[in-house]
Amino acid sequence: MIIKTARMNDLLDWYENLLTKKQRDIMHYYYQQDLSLREIADELNISHNAVYDTITRASKRLEEVERQVGALEMYQQLQRLLVELKSKNIEEIDELIEKLDKL
Repeated sequence: MIIKTARMNDLLDWYENLLTKKQRDIMHYYYQQDLSLREIADELNISHNAVYDTITRASKRLEEVERQVGALEMYQQLQRLLVELKSKNIEEIDELIEKLDKL
């Protein structure tokens, strides 16, 4: 669950503006404030099922956008390469730069 929460928070950071206000609010309550479905339902005066359905649809939407755009994955790859780059010698750095150019 921790990995999924981290993934959803990353996707929200990149793509939250593509969700409706209601979807954003529910996703923030659930993934960032760690409220339960019941707590969110009570806060927004909606049913538990409505909260669940909204989280499911919004999560699928965020994953689909990432599959199409790939900005988060590209960012994560660049971060991994930069970490690797910092630990290499000059010749290895040139090789890593070539990898970056291919992205």
